[in-house]
Amino acid sequence: MRKRISRAVYIMPMLVLVILTSTSCLSSQRFRNYGWQLDSLRYYTRKIDSLIAVQGNEIAQLRTDLFVKTNELSQKFDMLNSRLGESETQISQLYSKLGPAQRAVADSEAIAQVSPEIRTLYESAYKQYIKGNYQEAIDGFLAYQQAVQDGPLVDNALYWIGESHAALGQLQKAVNTFQELVNKYPKSARVPTALYRMGIIYEEGKDLKTARFYYNQVIKNYPNSPEAALARNKLQ
Repeated sequence: MRKRISRAVYIMPMLVLVILTSTSCLSSQRFRNYGWQLDSLRYYTRKIDSLIAVQGNEIAQLRTDLFVKTNELSQKFDMLNSRLGESETQISQLYSKLGPAQRAVADSEAIAQVSPEIRTLYESAYKQYIKGNYQEAIDGFLAYQQAVQDGPLVDNALYWIGESHAALGQLQKAVNTFQELVNKYPKSARVPTALYRMGIIYEEGKDLKTARFYYNQVIKNYPNSPEAALARNKLQ
């Protein structure tokens, strides 16, 4: 019994020592792990800070470039807006010369040659165009064309059909109608305007080569017309 107690007394301190030693080793290992993790954290923190600094410089440069480009675009926009204002003034002058009042007088003189029933077809179609009822205007002018065949104002009716198609966004139909007017009635007073309008349509459609062709046609064949002056401005 005494031997067992003696052994126990001897073994117990040893176990405590082993436990303490193991605990100490584990604690040291944990501290070393914590230290490694802290070092890794510091490394990645410095790396992230470096990336943030680089990106900050890039963002600052982008802001500077954006500011410069914005100023350049603003200047170009102002220039284009000025040119647009000049073009709008010229177009207003053209349409004041060829405006509804003057056209109505000329149309009235020509349409007086047809019967009242047929005259009503043209006048009704023209009123629909003025009101913005473009499809009804197209139908009315087509009915007038069928009624008079090659009679008075048939070229005008064809022109207004083209304008109505353009107002509806039916640009290819508008071009086809204007071209039909040019082909069928080359001596019509509407031809220079029809050629110019085709140039406008192609220019708005980014087909500048075809637009220039029609502008040059106006200038070449109708050099003294208001449309020729507008076409020259467009080509500049």
